[in-house]
Amino acid sequence: MARRCRVCLVLGGGGVRGLAHLGVLQVFESAGIPIDYLVGTSAGSIVGAAYAIQPDAERITARAFEYFSGEEFAASSFSSLLPGSKDPHPGLVQNVINGVRKGIAYSNLLRKTSVLPGEKMSEMVACLLPDVDFTDTKIPFAVPTLDLKTGEDVLITRKSIRQAVVAGCSIPGVFPPVEYNDRLLVDSGIVCPVPVSAARKEFEPDLLIAVDILNRIEREEEFPHGLDVLLRSETIACSRLNSQEISKADIVIRPEVGQIYWSDFSELDSLVDEGAAAARKQVDEISRLIRRKRRVFKFPRLDPRSIFKAAE
Repeated sequence: MARRCRVCLVLGGGGVRGLAHLGVLQVFESAGIPIDYLVGTSAGSIVGAAYAIQPDAERITARAFEYFSGEEFAASSFSSLLPGSKDPHPGLVQNVINGVRKGIAYSNLLRKTSVLPGEKMSEMVACLLPDVDFTDTKIPFAVPTLDLKTGEDVLITRKSIRQAVVAGCSIPGVFPPVEYNDRLLVDSGIVCPVPVSAARKEFEPDLLIAVDILNRIEREEEFPHGLDVLLRSETIACSRLNSQEISKADIVIRPEVGQIYWSDFSELDSLVDEGAAAARKQVDEISRLIRRKRRVFKFPRLDPRSIFKAAE
């Protein structure tokens, strides 16, 4: 008798590039690759939560396109924060700086805990996810966050899905920290964009697949200002931390979305297509590993008579 190989899918953060996860999920559904556990960081937490609640990638994709292409999103405060698509520094710190350049005063960021109020993230999450608890999901799901008080990683697996996702998407400086059980939680993507270790520890899967949508580090020649040096250093640090973490996954899927900046909502179709293309390249290997691990879990048939003979 064989035990089925348990598969965990870890969805990394990366702003709008998180829509590439939908292409991955579409391919997995078509190929019959099971997903037993889901973990999502930042944008990956939105996609992961939606799929854990209702595992239907096409339906989730249609809803995402409807929202991000509609008047509801265009009228939100997010549009005032979006940097230009030609910005050479897509790092986390740059996201805040670009928001300031769009007309948000420096003094606001110095006087307040964030550029935008937390209600704005809550409103977006409410538009994309139903108000349910973790116990209501069809696939076990977890959201990694970072506690500002202690510096500890906090993996949320209980209570409100929406509250967990809001905390997991609260980019430091852009959105305020979320109070949760005497903790102050923010997006953990700055220290762990693809939380492979946390997923493995929580669910102990037989096969762990990570989807990495971060930019690759490319050579740059000029850093004319101190801010350029700071931004470049932050980008390199994040990339190195991410490389160490994803090396612990069994399979890594890397959609070619690095050329699409975190806030470029004009490339929705391309993002999903790139996610699907990257997943197709790995489908055969994933299926092979699932079959191999299933064989490993097979137990030999025992002749009952041999047991009695051994006891004599």
